[in-house]
Amino acid sequence: MTLMYAILIFITGALFTSFFQLVAQRIPNHESINGRSYCPHCHHQLRWVDIFPIFGYLVNRGKCHFCKIPIPISHLLLEFLGGTLFAVSYLLIGFELELIVALVMISVLLLESISDALYMVVIDRIWMIGIIPLIVIRIIQGKFLDYGLSSLVLFAILFMFAYIGKKMYHKEAFGGGDVKIYLFIGFVLTYQLGILSLFLASLFGLIYGIAKRKTAGIEIPLIPFIFAGVLIAYFFGEYIMSWYLNLLGV
Repeated sequence: MTLMYAILIFITGALFTSFFQLVAQRIPNHESINGRSYCPHCHHQLRWVDIFPIFGYLVNRGKCHFCKIPIPISHLLLEFLGGTLFAVSYLLIGFELELIVALVMISVLLLESISDALYMVVIDRIWMIGIIPLIVIRIIQGKFLDYGLSSLVLFAILFMFAYIGKKMYHKEAFGGGDVKIYLFIGFVLTYQLGILSLFLASLFGLIYGIAKRKTAGIEIPLIPFIFAGVLIAYFFGEYIMSWYLNLLGV
């Protein structure tokens, strides 16, 4: 039964991710998210089989059914990633209330990562909608004060970094959306794990920046790195912190 549930949750995650890609592409372009998906090249409405995650891409051999222009493989990879993250969350947590926290976190940060990578835009209304079920769950768990404090602490830290960075370099060190999204992340992670996620995000961003150092004037989308940092901190942060403290002999 566990395997069957994992497969069903994988399919659900892939379906949601397909929708997230649509939202991340349309909202920054001020398009309605209502209506059927269409090919961005020939503008023909896609068939139902075309929009079915993974399967639709494979059936059409990675091309639009109508104009035969190749579909970016990123669509397939993102659907597979979203489905995998949903399924792994279930396998690690099980059918617990905390599973909703994990799935909301993955959904919001995956969608925001796509939007940031494509347009350097953080869609505030997405994380603001996502924070509502997290607040409700933390109240039910009796942990609202802990996570409310975490939300404020993490926001304050990012705001301070952004302020200092702007004073030092006379330009925005962090986008406003990058700072505000930690209000949402604070209801996912305790402030200790939130700080760990920020460290990991900075490390990943630094590595990416070094790899791209030859590209002059490149702007680095931070949300994908924040997403990676939050994922690692959420699922493995306690183990990482325990390992580090043991290494220090604490």
